[in-house]
Amino acid sequence: MKIVSYNVKGLNTPYKRHVLYADLKKWGAEIVCLQETHFKRLVHPNLDPRTYPTQYHATGPAKARGVSILVSHRVAFQLHRKLSDPQGRYLIIVCSVNHELFTIVNLYSPNVDQMSFVSSVLAKAQKVLSGMLLVCGDFNCSIDPKMDVRSVKAPTPPTRQIRRGTKFFDLLQSYGLYDIWRVLHPGERDYSFHSTVHNSYTRIDYIFLPSGTLPRVLECTLLDITWSDHAPLILTLHDSYRSTNHPPWKLNESLLSDPASEKDLERIL
Repeated sequence: MKIVSYNVKGLNTPYKRHVLYADLKKWGAEIVCLQETHFKRLVHPNLDPRTYPTQYHATGPAKARGVSILVSHRVAFQLHRKLSDPQGRYLIIVCSVNHELFTIVNLYSPNVDQMSFVSSVLAKAQKVLSGMLLVCGDFNCSIDPKMDVRSVKAPTPPTRQIRRGTKFFDLLQSYGLYDIWRVLHPGERDYSFHSTVHNSYTRIDYIFLPSGTLPRVLECTLLDITWSDHAPLILTLHDSYRSTNHPPWKLNESLLSDPASEKDLERIL
């Protein structure tokens, strides 16, 4: 199963929706978490409804913020609970995907007091948590500025930025959450956001999972920054049965032609 997290910087123009649909078709994502859709409350288009007939949106009062979760027709889906922020900052759904329970958190953090916001959203998710927890979105903060920030104006990250990153890391540790891209790419430098104003690159877009689900991760890829100022992040997971030590049972058909086995079956039947 593929899950995409993507800050799209507004989807109110037909052109941007068209390029998004083309990308989603290319990636083949089953679950799509979008940030900064910029839809006004109760006034928004359906996003590629043929491919993603199930959609949830948290919208604000103006054309700003906004998060959405899209679910592909290719998966068996059932919603159990939904928490939606009236300011368009977060969306939490408890659901079954292919008969497996998930709690999916999609958030768009403000660029001030990030840790207070993230802590509040995680606390809300913890209260309704069922099944696998998946947290993703634009956090407007880097966990490790020394690795995840490149700035021409400030080659060395300021102390306040490093302290904020430490608080971010400690918060994730308290919930047992891991930065999946970093787990798979230790020591690698890559960035998810480009600021033309500050002439800087940062990695502020994340997908987090608890340690118990790490064996199910096949891949986590940060793609190029193209038509948005953020890069899409794609997580690929094993199906749940494939994460176990025992493969699905399959009949050994050679037993059907074995006379001894045939007699045993006749006695049982």
